[in-house]
Parts: sequence; C-alpha cells; structure tokens
Amino acid sequence: MDGARKNELLEMLVDVRRVTAHDITTHSRIRSGQLQQLTKSLYVDAAEWKTLEPYEQEFLRCCAASRQSIKAVLVGFSAARVCGVWVHYDTKPGVQVALPSGKPPSAKAQSPGIEYKRMAVPDEDVFDRAGVRFTNAIRTAIDIARSAGERSGIIAFESLLTRCSDSEADLIREECAAMMQRMRGTKGIGKARHALAKATNRSESTYETLLRLILEEHGITCHAQVLIGPYRVDLIIGDLIIEVDGWGKMKEGPEEAYAKQIARENWLKEQGFKILRVTPREINRNEVAVVRRVLDALEEDSRTLREVPRLYQPKGPSRQEFFPGVLAKRLGI
Repeated sequence: MDGARKNELLEMLVDVRRVTAHDITTHSRIRSGQLQQLTKSLYVDAAEWKTLEPYEQEFLRCCAASRQSIKAVLVGFSAARVCGVWVHYDTKPGVQVALPSGKPPSAKAQSPGIEYKRMAVPDEDVFDRAGVRFTNAIRTAIDIARSAGERSGIIAFESLLTRCSDSEADLIREECAAMMQRMRGTKGIGKARHALAKATNRSESTYETLLRLILEEHGITCHAQVLIGPYRVDLIIGDLIIEVDGWGKMKEGPEEAYAKQIARENWLKEQGFKILRVTPREINRNEVAVVRRVLDALEEDSRTLREVPRLYQPKGPSRQEFFPGVLAKRLGI
C-alpha cells in the first residue's frame, strides 16, 4: 500500500474530540450507526468501511489506536501494518502498542481490543506521521522476529531487503545488527539474529518468502527470483517454475494480465519448463497440500531445457521509507 493510499485512508478518520456540540450532523450519524466506531473517540464512515480490504481495515484500526493516545507507540505487527514491513496476514488481528514507561497500564485503564506490550521503546526508534506513532522499520522487524517465530521474522526482514542491491542489503543488515546489539539481553533477541541470518534480498512478496520457507522445512531447496530469457520467475526447482499469484500481479487489469500471463507461460513451456501456480489462499488453507502438489509436479517427466536459468541481481533502491535517519542517508533515500 503506497503513501497516497495511506493518506486517503487517514482522511477517513473522524475524531469526535474535535467535533463541537453544535455539529448536529456528525452526532446524528454516530447515533444512527452511519459511523463505525474504531476506538473511544475515532470513527469512520460505516459504508466506506465495508468496502475496504482487510489489510486497509487493519491499517485504520492501528492508526486510530495510536491517535487515541498521545503516548502509545504502535509496535510489532501493528507497526508493520503502518510502515510497510511484511506481515503474514494469517496472524491474529489486534492492535499492539507500548507505552514510554515500558509497562502496560492498569487493567482498568486498558482499552478493549488493544494488546499492551511490556517493552521500552526509545524515541530514536519511533516515527510520528500525521499523529500516528510507530516503531521504525528496523525495530519493527526485530520485534516481530524475536516474538513471533522464525517464519514471521524472516518474512519481516526480507521486506527490508526486497529489491535492494547486495551492497544496500549489507548496509541494512549492519543497521539491524547494531540495533540488536543495543537490545542485547532482550527476550528473543537471539531468535531475531537467527532470522536475519536466513533472510535474502531476492524475494518480492510475503507469500514468495513463506512458500520458500515451507518448502525448505520439507527438505525442498528452491531458488527465488530467477531470470529465464526475458522473464523473471518467483521460485524454481530444477525445471519446475512456481509462481505465487497475488493481487499485485493484476494491477494492469485482469484481461491484460491474463493475456500477458498466457504468452509468458507458453514461452516458458516451449523452453522445456514445467509451471505450477499457487495462491496465498491455498498456502494459508493447507500448506501440506501445496507441498504435495510441488512434489507431484517434480515427479513429472522432464524435457531438455532450451534456456538456462540465471539468478536475478536486484539493483535497488529500497522502497522502504521508514528506515532510521542515518541508514536512510547511507542508502540515499
């Protein structure tokens, strides 16, 4: 989700603390249910809310929770939804925040639907955009990696490295390592180091990374982002190409995307490659079944390849806009 879309969504928020007693229209819309309540004071048009994608609704829930409190900082998965760090959306919904004290408020003072994390977040790790406070991309990825398991951690770190050249990726890894050194002794920091060591700059989506990790867990080694003639493919194992079909591939419109997809697949098949298409929904629903499909495809007869696959070398620059200031300057962002 780009910055322009995020701004459009933020414009939808209605803060009743700024609504005067004389604003009869707004108060009437609240009473009639035309405004959907997100927090004690933040609302959004109920009809527009229903048209939003689930990830857009999560973005607004998180932003509303941050604007509700002048002290709370979005952390973990909630910060990720704001700063663009990849999240496997099979994770439970909810808003994660931390307070400057590092301690959660009393049970009586807690707001429903908000998970208060016991962690200290220094100001240097925080961005403030349009009244929404959240941890920067590096801190966000580290927090996810140390608390949510290896898969989620690698996915988060690979979102920092995506499309970066090898030299840019090295700079980002250095910044991650430096922050983890500052956080040494924090629970789960060893898990974060382990996840960073496994992260690559050759993935372009959450589900490309997730599928690769699933296959590796089942002993299947694959290469990501490989060039074959004029085309770049998501994953490849020998002569088997695996494409992860997300909505991003339909940006041009279904008809244009479908026509290009057919031409692309026909050419790749003519070069001797087999093609398997997988959707995020399939991966979420039954990853074992997806692995079985891959194994079945690998057992099919192979043909002589006319085109030799080559590893794709990302050239950068990074599209992440919420790196710490010093790192952003070193990357030329």
